Amino acid sequence: MNRLVEFSLRQRLLIVGIFAAMLVAGAIGFWNLNIEAYPDPVPPMVEVITQTQGLSAEEMERNVTIPIEVGMAGIPHLTAIRAISLFGLSDIKIQFSYDLTNEGAKQQVINRLSQLPPLAGGAQPTLSPTSPVGEIYRYKISAPPGYSVMDLKTLQDWVLQRRFKRIPGVIDVTGWGGKLRTYDVVIDNDRLAAQGVSVGQVLAALGKSDGNVGGQTINFGAQAAIVRGVGLIQSVSAIQNVLVGTANGQPILLKKRGACRDRQCAAARHRRV
Repeated sequence: MNRLVEFSLRQRLLIVGIFAAMLVAGAIGFWNLNIEAYPDPVPPMVEVITQTQGLSAEEMERNVTIPIEVGMAGIPHLTAIRAISLFGLSDIKIQFSYDLTNEGAKQQVINRLSQLPPLAGGAQPTLSPTSPVGEIYRYKISAPPGYSVMDLKTLQDWVLQRRFKRIPGVIDVTGWGGKLRTYDVVIDNDRLAAQGVSVGQVLAALGKSDGNVGGQTINFGAQAAIVRGVGLIQSVSAIQNVLVGTANGQPILLKKRGACRDRQCAAARHRRV
């Protein structure tokens, strides 16, 4: 050691040159290094993400996270389960030993998820394609005043997420937060009772009215035409015109009764719920 220190002190220029060369080589290596190691050097891990609306962190923990954790217990080669519950979000990381491959670990988790009873709020657990070293970027959407969190959520789901997935090398984009754009039907129980219509009939009518139905074909000589029924709801007016039932031969539509001042409007044929 003394000889090495003595040599370094005598050959200062040589040592400084070697140090500079190592710095340059390290910078070049860092610049050309891949973002993540391949193959993945860590043990297999499967991430289960469950999203639902309207459940607090405590309810997500009790009704979603804990049932999934209990369902995952006992999987061969399982080493650890780590979970976090937030408002409307449950994130569970299931780690395995090196005895399983990534594909085998995912299949084990999928088999257990298929055996779970229905979760609260109809929540559906999904597998995240990310790995412990695969998450490379996080972003936050912000906008000028006048844009709501619902507008930002719509922009994320229908514009940004689709464009990001078109980038080569991007496996998946997981969004969280914001409010989904929905159309709510507010039911007046008094009007339902007056028309003899139940809530179940309204729900069934909405479900039947929102969808397209395919049929057979009609032949016209050498040509054929495809028959189908188009009933997919695409506007608020389509929701309002959903047929809930009939009374005395008159249709009952899912419309809000508006202000009616003239006799013709008062004698309108369509009864509205």
